[in-house]
Amino acid sequence: MLVSGCATNQLQKRQGEQSNVFGIELYSTVDYRQIGSATAVEEPCLKGYERSFDAIDVTIGYGFNNKIRKITTRNRSTSMYGIVPGMALVDGQQRAERAGFSRISPYIFHFNDLSLTLLADSNDLLFGITVERID
Repeated sequence: MLVSGCATNQLQKRQGEQSNVFGIELYSTVDYRQIGSATAVEEPCLKGYERSFDAIDVTIGYGFNNKIRKITTRNRSTSMYGIVPGMALVDGQQRAERAGFSRISPYIFHFNDLSLTLLADSNDLLFGITVERID
């Protein structure tokens, strides 16, 4: 499904209001190389490149257009859509659905052109969250 015009602006606004990951926002052109005292390690990927900030447990994926297309956090002081690493999988699922995402599987949710992936361990506790643009 393509999102255009006002729908894109509302989606971007909604994502920005719902993300609490060091100010990082999808679709942004901010060129993060350092966040606080954490310096990025850059690696190429199929859809562009990723910058990993291991010291703060965050990875930012950039597309070939240099816009942020993916955010992954494992940092327990961050959240996306009210979902926090460390919470129970079932709580994350409920919060994803309350935020308007549709369940694709127990771990994957979609909303328009976004995919939300809940990263859970064998005890059904979230160790991370990924939000990315669906291409």
